[in-house]
Amino acid sequence: MTENISIPHILVESKKELHGWWNGYCPSGRRECSQERMLVNPYAGCSVGCAMCYSRALPGYFRQWNQKGVITVFKDFDKEIGKQLDRLYVASCAYLSPVTDPFQRPLENMYHLSERCAYAFLDRGLPVEFITKQGSNVPDALLERMAGQPHSFAQFTVFTAHEEFRQFMSPNGDSIDQQFSAVERTSKRGIFTVVRIDPWFPYIDDLNNIETLVKRAEKAGAKHIIFSYVDIPLSIKHQILEQLDLYHASGKPKSYRGRAQLSRLYQILYTDLQGRDLNAHIEFRREVFAAAKEICTKHSLTFALCMEFECRGDRYFGLNEDYMTSPACEGLKVPVYRRDSLDEKFSPIEGCDGNCLAFAKSKGSCNLACGTPTLAEAGALRLSNYLKMSKIIKNTPISESKKEGMP
Repeated sequence: MTENISIPHILVESKKELHGWWNGYCPSGRRECSQERMLVNPYAGCSVGCAMCYSRALPGYFRQWNQKGVITVFKDFDKEIGKQLDRLYVASCAYLSPVTDPFQRPLENMYHLSERCAYAFLDRGLPVEFITKQGSNVPDALLERMAGQPHSFAQFTVFTAHEEFRQFMSPNGDSIDQQFSAVERTSKRGIFTVVRIDPWFPYIDDLNNIETLVKRAEKAGAKHIIFSYVDIPLSIKHQILEQLDLYHASGKPKSYRGRAQLSRLYQILYTDLQGRDLNAHIEFRREVFAAAKEICTKHSLTFALCMEFECRGDRYFGLNEDYMTSPACEGLKVPVYRRDSLDEKFSPIEGCDGNCLAFAKSKGSCNLACGTPTLAEAGALRLSNYLKMSKIIKNTPISESKKEGMP
């Protein structure tokens, strides 16, 4: 245990490897992430404390956090991923962070691991994206660096229009006003900026609330909205429903006094079991998705969903095909990067739009400019896959890669 820090945590040495998405594309599988990313998780556990956080359902260090409140800090992880990147000839945009807030206080202020991990990518010419509920804690220095990298972008989560509900479900996150201030601070630097209404809670916020958030996003300079219904992992279902009932019992907002308990409403609505998660009934989700899409279009913002599916027999149908208005789910085309020599910085692959998922579905415009058919499969990539692709790239100069990669 580290002294002089106000939150329980442990430091561990880690040889964790960079990797891509957990799920690869297949007709029956669940991948809706358009483009490749290298997932960066400096912390296991999160001081923001969201009751609905799906990482509470994960094993290992995450279970320790959920049950005991102890966060794991992966010491010198930035140095480890720097070593891994230095072995590669092909790489993707960094994603900080898919499971916990990269700028969580007080740990990021003490260890600066997320910032240092971002610099490990930026120093090598690679783009970076982050998602945070603590936008006021993103360093100006990092934003300045990202502004100089054309494919780097930022995402800020504002999942409700009700500040008192935000405090109840995400007690240590920034306020709604702080988040929109961070959106403005970022967008003014010319960085592509996304607002995530993710996850959206039915019976708490309505369509008018969605429009309120979209209008604020537009005013603050955001270009894209990502939306999703809240999912309920079975293993933490009781935690989420209990927190919703505590909120209901508090009498906020006043319009919900005297109505049925929120847990009861959710048990009626959440009948769609997908894997280990409960989802709201598809008809209700589709109705809200269509309305949210229309609202975003009205305010000149592009729109996409995050990991929303419809079960059709034993297959999952990705709903972005019906509702997405952007070229990729995160709103910005981010190509895969490569280099001819380990002494060089990475550069974007010419002719690559980064949308490996669309190509895997036979719907994209990609012509395998990367020269690596592995990317075209939109699989669940690991460091070993990037090393294998690097061997191909090493022997295929950039000037020849497009020709070599043509099917």
